[in-house]
Amino acid sequence: MASESVASPGYMGVPFPMIQLKNDRINASIDPLGAELKSLKLDGKEYLWQGSPDSWNASSPQLFPIIGKALPSGWEYEGKTFTMDNHGFARKSVFDIVEKTEDSCLLRLKDSSETQKAFPFAFILDISYTLKGSALLVSYSVKNPESRESLFSIGAHPGFNCPLSGNTAFGDYYLEFNKEETISRRYKDEYLSGESSPVIQSQKRLGLDHSLFDRGAIILSGLESDRVTLKSDKSPSSVTMDFTGFPDFGIWTMAGKKAPYVCLEPWFGVDSTVGDSADFNKKEGLVRLKGKEDFSCSYSLTLT
Repeated sequence: MASESVASPGYMGVPFPMIQLKNDRINASIDPLGAELKSLKLDGKEYLWQGSPDSWNASSPQLFPIIGKALPSGWEYEGKTFTMDNHGFARKSVFDIVEKTEDSCLLRLKDSSETQKAFPFAFILDISYTLKGSALLVSYSVKNPESRESLFSIGAHPGFNCPLSGNTAFGDYYLEFNKEETISRRYKDEYLSGESSPVIQSQKRLGLDHSLFDRGAIILSGLESDRVTLKSDKSPSSVTMDFTGFPDFGIWTMAGKKAPYVCLEPWFGVDSTVGDSADFNKKEGLVRLKGKEDFSCSYSLTLT
């Protein structure tokens, strides 16, 4: 199907019409507000968490231009101080719809006078969604239109129903990495505490239990793997995420809620650590993009 240009719909609190994508296996819905994936169905079955005011009322927010909690006093860069919301402003921004076909779309967010108040860099952020068979490819492109270097983090935060099938429970599921791992999780309260402890020892599997999240997200830096599958031996349904190239990875569900979802989060960047400098130039995990250059990354979700 030929591509078509579509104007960004809605304004002033009026809900934005969802972008609907489909092929013969998968249906996906994307909200121009935040370029957020809101539904992902295989053969009519919903795999994506639909949000709940009782726990986490989102489905798959985009994280840009920071990962994690913002410093309340702000960051400093070239003599200026700037502040923004946790995980940045992309998740609350309206993206323009640049192209749409039956099974793909391209959305764009550009810097503005409002973003400049929170983030002192020019940028063009493109996010595309493409259906291929039983998979969804999500691609990111960040362009630096200025001659000076720009600094940012970017990441994804999709949440998946867990359990994926009836007659199974959260604890029946595990994450299976494609390589054997020995790795420690990094702990955070409001910010990374500097503490860590082993979470996987010479194995590919991490069994899920709500108690794993009593101290928040499982934050992993330096995985050998670039693919992980959410699955259960009691269910034929699974989600495989390929996150090639992402250096950091988060696994999360809300502590104390025993909520029926788990988030798989590939990141370029992590939270700040307690005691870190407010100098943005020193923040851990930032992408450093030279003037007039582009950065790209992508992940895919394959459903069974």
